[in-house]
Amino acid sequence: MAARTGRLELSGIGAAHRARARAGGVGLSPAATRGVAVASIAGAVLALSGCTPTEEGIVLEGADGQKYVVPDSAERPMYDSKEACIADVTEQIAILERQGEQIVDTPEELCEPSSNYPNAHYGHAWLGPILFAGSRWASPNVAGWSNVASGGFAAPGSKLQSDVVSPAPAGAQTGERAPLKSGFGSSGKSGFGSTVGG
Repeated sequence: MAARTGRLELSGIGAAHRARARAGGVGLSPAATRGVAVASIAGAVLALSGCTPTEEGIVLEGADGQKYVVPDSAERPMYDSKEACIADVTEQIAILERQGEQIVDTPEELCEPSSNYPNAHYGHAWLGPILFAGSRWASPNVAGWSNVASGGFAAPGSKLQSDVVSPAPAGAQTGERAPLKSGFGSSGKSGFGSTVGG
């Protein structure tokens, strides 16, 4: 986790996307020139892909038994080893940072064994971060991509990517549509995921 100082300026995914569009998509966004724009890997990849963030998703159950709202068609890269996952996510963060993003996530937080999800039937041993639809990266290290389904995220002790996955509203049922609450609109917060209790 990156150290936070009093000079950090947090910007939501949607705000960063709009700022980059106003700036013509070149160089640092206006938010980054005033302070340090901190983003999650999922938010930065989404913004640079040119995709528009979604404000609604589907209610799924995490491996911790809690219900969450997850963007439609969210995906995770899969890897054959921990080393491949760490190396690839490290490289993707480096690419984003060369493009002016400051990423709060670390590869160690974002890579986890698929054995944490025995009922999800992932086809490879390690999983990378949850990404928004349309923002997957091209890398020879990725062994495959898998859609995120109920039971396929939020294992106890894993990092909950709070700008991608939001707690579901009280009483929500699996499969229902619901608003995504974190990382969008005027909240001004992006990327500071919490650890799921375990």
